[in-house]
Amino acid sequence: MNMVELLKLHKITKLFPGVVALDRVTLKVKAGEVHALVGENGAGKSTLVKIVSGAYPPDEGFLLWKGEKIIFSHPSQAQRQGIFTVHQQRQLVPLFSGYENLFVGRAYPQRKGVISWREVKRIAKELRKKLGIEIDLSLPASMLTPAERTMVEIMRALLVRAELIILDEPTASLSEDETHKLFEIIKQLRERGTTFLYVSHRLEEVFALCDRITVLRNGRLIKTLETSRTSKSELINLMAGKEAVGGFSVPPPPPFEREALLSVRQLSTLDGKVKEVNLDLFRGEILGLFGLVGAGRTELLEALYGVRRLAKGEIYLLGKKVVVRNPYEAMHAGFALVPEDRLRGGIVPSLSVRENMTLPIIERFRFMSWLPIPEKKRERNFVNQMIHRLKIKAASPEQSVTSLSGGNQQKVVLAKWIAREARVFLCDEPTQGVDVGVRREIYELLYGLTREGVGILFVSSDLEEVLAVSHRIGVMVRGRLVKILPRKEASFQSILSLCYGVEGGKDEGCAG
Repeated sequence: MNMVELLKLHKITKLFPGVVALDRVTLKVKAGEVHALVGENGAGKSTLVKIVSGAYPPDEGFLLWKGEKIIFSHPSQAQRQGIFTVHQQRQLVPLFSGYENLFVGRAYPQRKGVISWREVKRIAKELRKKLGIEIDLSLPASMLTPAERTMVEIMRALLVRAELIILDEPTASLSEDETHKLFEIIKQLRERGTTFLYVSHRLEEVFALCDRITVLRNGRLIKTLETSRTSKSELINLMAGKEAVGGFSVPPPPPFEREALLSVRQLSTLDGKVKEVNLDLFRGEILGLFGLVGAGRTELLEALYGVRRLAKGEIYLLGKKVVVRNPYEAMHAGFALVPEDRLRGGIVPSLSVRENMTLPIIERFRFMSWLPIPEKKRERNFVNQMIHRLKIKAASPEQSVTSLSGGNQQKVVLAKWIAREARVFLCDEPTQGVDVGVRREIYELLYGLTREGVGILFVSSDLEEVLAVSHRIGVMVRGRLVKILPRKEASFQSILSLCYGVEGGKDEGCAG
């Protein structure tokens, strides 16, 4: 493929506290190609996109755009140069109409000092005609379908005459027909000279659409290949690399007979994010859940906790059917949710360490059952015991919970559910954003819970972590739990093969 080099990243390095997100990455994108960027979660794809789009500056290295060295300090600068990014979470203003969103961040056409809506609509009509689409742009963005919002973003890219369009997981919320239409538009624009950087976990799309593929792993560029000269299995091996499950303590074997603590049958949510999931979680077991972006792992935990409404399915605890319609019912049934975003869903930022820790069990400390006032001395004694047990670094139980470190905030979240004596812990990225020492302490806390018969569903985007701390590993693809592997049969390659190779087919005997 003999094309002119449009963009070059030269030895790009990006550092975050304790993390090398990109490590001397050199990438070349040729004019007129669709160039895929692939890698498992945490490979560095999003960071690379943000550097190219001007959201992050590199710590080392530089960018060449059409042969000239360039530095972006803001996304608007990248757009002025002809680089436009369509993010996975569409950047449209929900209450603005489609017409208004087209011109967000740029000057509206005017007539005599007033916005010319006639000209806005004429321009929009030309863009729709160029793309061969029909969208009612008078509607607010919140009322457009995911596919329509994607099309509005692409129209915005054409409006700024983008030469390079970056698509970050563009089909994550699209149907098969909508995906096919998007592909037609991409191919049409490529024929007119537009270049695409296509970020996706869906390898079948990459092979159907892209000219070349670059593989990232752990912040490093592993290889760039011609699509016609590689295979899905080769890409999976490149993404997985050498297995290195180290630095993690190993979970103790389940100390109980193989008794199902939690059983889920044909669980589906109304929003379609979870589809006909079957699983059994045994007493004293950590069942890891892994999947790529949009796999439905978080949504499954939220469904079990009553955050997402169910379309169908049954939930059993120790063989007894339970009804979970909201978090209150889930909590009283014995579920505990440790959410991915602890500041939004795990703690109450305005409360103290003590108040957060005893919130689910405050009735235990009442003077009298009918008097909703806690006995402060008993409450403080209990909190001090939990602080000591979980090694929470706090100056006082009355300290604001937001003044604690991220790791100690997470311990507070765990403490309140340990105090509640929950039977099933739904842990969503429980070690995200904590240092190595706290991470190990959290593992030991979870292992201690399993010795008491607690069952844990453990979601993490770090495959190495899932492999290390789980007794079994379930793989989710597009809302379905496609397989559960015993620890001894699970590997980077086997799990990633399931993630990339299964088209959301029928359940494969995941229960039991």
